[in-house]
Amino acid sequence: MAGCVAAALVVGLVVVPAGSTHRSPATLAVPGPSPAARLAGAVVSFDDCAGYLSYVKQKAEAEVGAYGLLSSPPGFDGYGFGIAVPEKVAAGATNAASAAPASAATAQGSGLVLPGTYSLTNDQVAGVDEPDTVKTNGGVVVTLSGGTLRVLDTGARVIGTLQLTGDTGGGLLLAGDQVLVLSSPATTAVGTVSSEPPVYNNGPVVYSSGPAVRATPLTTAQVAVVDLSDPTRPQLVRTFHFDGSIVAARLVDGRVSLVLRSDGPRLSFVYPSPTSGDTGAAIAANKQLIADSTLADWLPSWQVESPDGAVTARQPLTACDAVARPDQASGISTVTVVSLDPHSAIPGAGTSIVAAGSTVYETAAHLYVAGAAAGPDGAVPAGQQSGCCSVAPPVGASTRIYSFDTSATGAVTFVGSASVPGWLIDSYAMDEDAQGRLRVASTSTADGTSQSQITVLAPGAGGLTTVGSVAGLGRGEYIRAVRFIGAQAYVVTFQTFDPLYIVDLSNPTEPVLAGRLDQPGFSEFLYPLPGHRLLGVGVQITANEPSGLLVATYDVSDPSHPTRIDESVLAEGFYDQSFDPHAFVYWPPVQLALLAVPGGPPGPSGPSGPSGGGTGVAAYQVGSAGQLSRTATLGHGGETATRSLVLGDQVWVITADGVVTSPLTDLPATTWHAY
Repeated sequence: MAGCVAAALVVGLVVVPAGSTHRSPATLAVPGPSPAARLAGAVVSFDDCAGYLSYVKQKAEAEVGAYGLLSSPPGFDGYGFGIAVPEKVAAGATNAASAAPASAATAQGSGLVLPGTYSLTNDQVAGVDEPDTVKTNGGVVVTLSGGTLRVLDTGARVIGTLQLTGDTGGGLLLAGDQVLVLSSPATTAVGTVSSEPPVYNNGPVVYSSGPAVRATPLTTAQVAVVDLSDPTRPQLVRTFHFDGSIVAARLVDGRVSLVLRSDGPRLSFVYPSPTSGDTGAAIAANKQLIADSTLADWLPSWQVESPDGAVTARQPLTACDAVARPDQASGISTVTVVSLDPHSAIPGAGTSIVAAGSTVYETAAHLYVAGAAAGPDGAVPAGQQSGCCSVAPPVGASTRIYSFDTSATGAVTFVGSASVPGWLIDSYAMDEDAQGRLRVASTSTADGTSQSQITVLAPGAGGLTTVGSVAGLGRGEYIRAVRFIGAQAYVVTFQTFDPLYIVDLSNPTEPVLAGRLDQPGFSEFLYPLPGHRLLGVGVQITANEPSGLLVATYDVSDPSHPTRIDESVLAEGFYDQSFDPHAFVYWPPVQLALLAVPGGPPGPSGPSGPSGGGTGVAAYQVGSAGQLSRTATLGHGGETATRSLVLGDQVWVITADGVVTSPLTDLPATTWHAY
């Protein structure tokens, strides 16, 4: 599969003159057949491009309406959860001169920081890096704020700056001396009112009266590659443009796995005139658009833009016979997994599934994509809000999980798929054990009552097979946090009593509930501490409403009798967002936990209040027995702290306007470094 698709990509590498748009080239080199690439394991591989095109057009013609293929409001994922989708990185970037140019020697700041003396992003899986707004390799620190990428030396001095136009909310990855800046655009959105009727194919759509509203075409996700060989002069190397949006990205051994999702063809659907309200003409026009669409409108594709604005012609990410669909049809969204080498101008061969996918988990060798499975009618169901803090899956809802092998350089191979009951809360609901079995925690609804379960899936010749499960966790409640640690799974549910469950997975064919601890509020994030202890960051509940954030520690040395050791108020006040694991750092040498307080005033010991407008980083000393002591809240005036890290003997607190540093041995003392 890799050879076939790569060959097709190379043959079609054509440069478009500067100033040309990367959205509209109609040429698309169609990959030839590659029988060895056919996918199997509860999915149906297409025979050829004609079969693939016929399938997606048939499904689209059945779904298209007056507003194109919109089946839910933009900004919602496959589970019906509201998500904030960042804007794209606009084409082009300029190098901005640093306020204080420095030599390469100056880039080392106050001295070389040795390996193991700096903290990394709090990733779910060790060695599998996740995008964030701050990265360090111990020699420099790279930050991303809005469209500004900054390189700082170990003395917190800005030594290099690169201005990227547009919003770069997808975060960054640091691969050696290459930085990858990610962005995912919004999907189809309502366009502006135009005095001219919209044009499609070779003719306009004429409405009975009034102006027409044109729908904005699907835009492209982008990956900007920046070279840091000279950290004082970061240089934009190239920008990849991909159809759809970025679901997730992971960095393993210098290779980036990119999961993309497109929710329809590259067509400019028309909307009804706001004055006439004539939906019939819009429906007819949109059906004709589907009928006239070609393979180039549907097959996931890519382009590369150079710093001077020259753009290559669109090329397919996936061969037609490397596209498959579940045995039970699931809409027309397409998930594509592709491998990127930061030093190459050509992406690896992609593998696509015509199905919804919104949650990604990856290990060193495997990647899993999970999404809500379609119902009997082929539609993906949406959840219902339940109380203040949970989304209830519909009765009988299930999640389909697709497994990919990413161990080979530049190649992605589909392994198989399986279904589990209910929905997953996030990527932490999946975990692969040492034998390659996937453990999955999910919440389902049946007979009007919710419950949670853990399902163990094992790879085999037919794909993924269920080999064990345990159900009945938190009846009437919903999962709020999951953490798999070795042979144990720790599951927190919420609705009334909010227990912490411990599930013993040492026998994967017969998982058992080992213990339970009822507690006030619920944890959203769990972190393993030395000595068989856990640290949890969670929500305090008052009168069934969130009233603040708590940090708590647990003794789980006896799985049958877990206990709560200590707790501390992290932030007071109404809290309506999930805690971001990347806002957490644990530094084992001094047993220090750092938490960037999200979107609210710090706790009682903090320097800022509701009127201060800023938030800091709470520093907790974790005692040998698990006791919590809030030693400081690190910040600067009204600045909002977003991240923290440890670099040598200093704690860094990152804000949009500068960095706060504090010695590990004297945390209340801070120094402000404005950008």
